[in-house]
Amino acid sequence: MPRGPWLDDLPAGVVVIVDGRFRYANRAALALMDADVPEMFVGHPVADFVHPLDLHRVEARIRYAAEAAGSNPPTEFRVYTCRRGARVLAMTSNHTTFEGRDAVLAAFVDMSHRAEMDARLQETERNFQRIMNTMQDVFYRTDAQGVTRYVCPAVKNVLGYSAEEIIGLPAAAFYPDASERERLVQAIRETGFVHDFPGRMRRADGTIIDISISTHALFDERGQFAGVEGIWRDITQRKAMERELERMATRDELTGLPNRRSILSALEQAIERRGGRRDAAPLCVLMIDLDFFKRINDAYGHLAGDAALQHVTAILQQISRDGDVLGRLGGEEFLLIVDGAGLQAAHDVAERIRAAVEGRPPPGLPEGGLTVSIGVAQWSPGDRDARALLDRADRAMYAAKNAGRNRVHRALAGVVEDTP
Repeated sequence: MPRGPWLDDLPAGVVVIVDGRFRYANRAALALMDADVPEMFVGHPVADFVHPLDLHRVEARIRYAAEAAGSNPPTEFRVYTCRRGARVLAMTSNHTTFEGRDAVLAAFVDMSHRAEMDARLQETERNFQRIMNTMQDVFYRTDAQGVTRYVCPAVKNVLGYSAEEIIGLPAAAFYPDASERERLVQAIRETGFVHDFPGRMRRADGTIIDISISTHALFDERGQFAGVEGIWRDITQRKAMERELERMATRDELTGLPNRRSILSALEQAIERRGGRRDAAPLCVLMIDLDFFKRINDAYGHLAGDAALQHVTAILQQISRDGDVLGRLGGEEFLLIVDGAGLQAAHDVAERIRAAVEGRPPPGLPEGGLTVSIGVAQWSPGDRDARALLDRADRAMYAAKNAGRNRVHRALAGVVEDTP
């Protein structure tokens, strides 16, 4: 690019931009930007001076000119001067070379003299800053490469970083898993926006928080993706409450096991996965009931009864296999789903449970003071849901009780086998 004194004599501001930084500015440009010396302006990134709401548009034009794609028509945008004053500039730009490198030659004039527009812009700026400074949620903008170009001050309260520490860094750097950020961007590219999109971020202290993101895509004047803009909020407390409510809805409070609704749902799902196929993997259930449990409550009190239930729960969890699902049906009755095991294998598990409960009485109860009766039943292709299977297991369990308790009985092809 030829340079000479005539550039400094031009009444319009002229700058040269290389790799997003100002490398040259004539006198008019320095005056417009309130730069007492060139070093206050030259060498600094364009992003330091352009208003965040206009930055993606200006950067898109700079990229277009830098790629020698053509001249940019005049456009107006807002800037901050070196003294942080607000101005409106009208700029046009074109490709050039500077010291042997691709560069952008831009000329601009000050449009701030239009008082009415200036007043409106200043009011808009005040409103923007007031909103940004009082927001509890985090407003942000990233460019097409995912680099944070703006974030409001509220980010300090949420992530523990100041806005200045975050601007210029990839947004993905604050995600515990970069793939979560990629899923967000993909969803935005597909639909143009997302609402209440779930995600997580890592605070400055290393804590992982849950966030909810509502954002939309930004596009430049050629319709090319230019980044995203939106709001995200910390919903860690809400998520914790949801998880606790879910736990309360699906877990038995005393034992911590899946409750009746949850364990029966797990059984229904196991049956559905088999689809009535005769070649499906075997599936058995154990209906487990504590013998004479009312006597324990009457003789030792309900606290002792609760301790006995927790004691049996620990034994069941210890003996059940990986992949089995254990739940409390209610009262002193438990259900164990033995997935992938035939009737004999399930019977062996039941017998180990029976012997362990008998041989390991809860503290405060005499030897043999607690026993269980167990009914074992196997799923058959004719069982379209859990009711028939549970009925067979229940009848086998009551047969064990009727035979003297502390026994395992199993159902065979619709009948109960006597296996003391």
